[in-house]
Amino acid sequence: MLPKRSSSASGDGGILLAATELFAARDRHPPEDKRIFLELARNLLPSTATVDRRRIASLLASHPEVPDDLLETLARDEDDLTAYPAFRYSPRLSVDLLLRTAVAGPDTLRKAIANRPSLRESIISALCEHAGADVIRILLDRDDIILSATQQSKLSCRSDIVATLGLVLAGQNALNPDGQMGQYLHLPAPLKAKAIAAAEMTSLVKQAQVPGGAVERTSSAAGRKLQEGLLREALAQNRSGFAELLGQGLSLPEATCDLLLQASQGDGLTIALKALGFQPGTATTILIRLFGEQMSLADLRNLMRMYRTLSAGAAEVLVGQWMLQDQETATSRPRHTPQYQERSARQEPSVRWQEKSQEPDTGTARRA
Repeated sequence: MLPKRSSSASGDGGILLAATELFAARDRHPPEDKRIFLELARNLLPSTATVDRRRIASLLASHPEVPDDLLETLARDEDDLTAYPAFRYSPRLSVDLLLRTAVAGPDTLRKAIANRPSLRESIISALCEHAGADVIRILLDRDDIILSATQQSKLSCRSDIVATLGLVLAGQNALNPDGQMGQYLHLPAPLKAKAIAAAEMTSLVKQAQVPGGAVERTSSAAGRKLQEGLLREALAQNRSGFAELLGQGLSLPEATCDLLLQASQGDGLTIALKALGFQPGTATTILIRLFGEQMSLADLRNLMRMYRTLSAGAAEVLVGQWMLQDQETATSRPRHTPQYQERSARQEPSVRWQEKSQEPDTGTARRA
């Protein structure tokens, strides 16, 4: 890791910046000039002020004769604005460094990577899995990148991205039906109807695959006991007890059940009650007891209308997708790495200044 520097006063008196300006003014240099410049950089860069390092990085990022080791040292700088030009403009950064930064972040540098002229599929996939919404928006806005089915699936599994960019993803056919159903609780309102339609279609297909058509549902003793317990907790307005029973009945995690009890998720709870097989009158009682003080009468009527029109099969399909989504989230690695880990990923020591050849980032993005 490079030692701490002053953010204002230059420890080298501006010598390295002046030498860099002279070096960057020409595309070609005699070997002796390159050797002298590299010697200066090796000795003076650790003590150069932040403001000068940013200028130096900007001048050298796309210069054809800057050694790869020097570029990667600038890219690993503790200051994001110093590292940014190399990630954004340098065509010779190693693929490994690009991939590590796409995974570990921060998003400041992920934006630089997303704006590079060409990107390998592995780097696009890493961004889809780990980057924030602003970075994903850059990828979606590019005409020369078409996300693969696997990359679309990664985005469809991320509730933070679906909640922010759901309409954009749907507009580009980048949000698959399973993603819509699994992320129903996080979808923008205009997409929820599409998710319900997909669930109804899936339910019809499942029924058609059953010999003799759909099989009439019968409530088991355990199911009736669960319904009685949920009704009892709702009448007592014991929201924590209701959420616990709901999680047991639908195999959903506590966080999802707590989300279902928010007034903004009344339609989600309506779907859950339908999947559990409540009679319409009982479901109405539960909704009124839980949301009556937070919702208008018109909103409650809309929920009751939804309960009557939604098929039990579609409700079961939706809840099943929520279960799958929660399982995938629980088994996947964290989306965002803590800040100290992000720093350490970029502050690997670089004391080798030989001119070695790194694998060029020559991946060609596909034209839309």
